[in-house]
Amino acid sequence: MDNLKLRTAVVAALADVESVKAKLTGLLAEIEGTETVDLGRQGRWTKAQVALVWSRVDHLPGVQALFAATAERPDEKVTFTEIIERSGLAERQQANEHAALSRISAQLFQEKRWPIENSQGSIDSATGKAEMLYWMDSRIARWWLDITA
Repeated sequence: MDNLKLRTAVVAALADVESVKAKLTGLLAEIEGTETVDLGRQGRWTKAQVALVWSRVDHLPGVQALFAATAERPDEKVTFTEIIERSGLAERQQANEHAALSRISAQLFQEKRWPIENSQGSIDSATGKAEMLYWMDSRIARWWLDITA
């Protein structure tokens, strides 16, 4: 079998595995009577998963700021600058803490995903930079507020 065909088969199998995983996660949540929130590329989340990831990152002030700012304004976009202002960290340290969140999540769930969505904003003509934007689904915000109360 040539490498291109093999690669295509492996990619298709991985897609099938991801599809089955998503369906089984949803089914398990139904069986357990727990709500799941599907964040698309950030995956499906349950309250228990949010609590688990939070228990591993709650000591990081940059991640604290990220979660708090997005939970306070659920479903609204929050800029990276706003997160930095809230945390008081240098830009580089804030980015390092986001990377730590990704690493910890990957260790827990075998994939880098957050209970917070993100995207790159448009380029600011004054600075020439495109700032990252973050937002938390209102259902996950409710869970996080319950978890941290």
